[in-house]
Amino acid sequence: MIDEARSALVASSARLVLLSNSELLDNSLHQYLVDYPQLRLTRSNTLRFGLNDANLTLVDVGSFQDEDCLRILRQLRDTPTALVNAQPEQARRLLELHPWIKGVFYPCTSRGNFSRGVSVMLDGGDWLPRALMEKLLGRYRQLTHASRAIDDLSVREKQILALAGKGLSNSEIADRLHLSTHTIKSHIHNALSKLGASNRAQGASLVLGHVSEAGI
Repeated sequence: MIDEARSALVASSARLVLLSNSELLDNSLHQYLVDYPQLRLTRSNTLRFGLNDANLTLVDVGSFQDEDCLRILRQLRDTPTALVNAQPEQARRLLELHPWIKGVFYPCTSRGNFSRGVSVMLDGGDWLPRALMEKLLGRYRQLTHASRAIDDLSVREKQILALAGKGLSNSEIADRLHLSTHTIKSHIHNALSKLGASNRAQGASLVLGHVSEAGI
């Protein structure tokens, strides 16, 4: 019985580019795709002119320093891109910075999952490990909740948490705003309850991500 991924891949040709310094990874992926001659896989250790018109670009995260990896991903923004040889936490961070990335393959990815993932992405879909997708969805829900909750904060509550996020103590915030320390504590307690934050550092981080002191 012909595998669904194989039947989809056989239908048309496509050009894949692997950005990697690893000859071993290149050989492994060629073996994974040996049954699909219509897929042309080319390896390069730099993003040269003409490579960003590939149907799918595979970035070997393990081959590049963080700064170089981020630069490459910025250049590939308009190109279907997947991460290969990526660790779970590393992949999560990169996807939060570049949510347009279409797929992730961990070092332990099997031949079958790789070919199915390539098939899905060439067809316009996304291919993310389930656990990673759940983490990203959880993060999205957290940010959505925080955004709505911040709208419910008073101007004073936002101002106090913003100052707390800049390292000011309750007494320093009280002196700057000409309020009592008790009032500052009360505002912080109410704001954290609205945000569902467990401490002032978390609450301040959420507020500083949405507003600036000058804008409140």
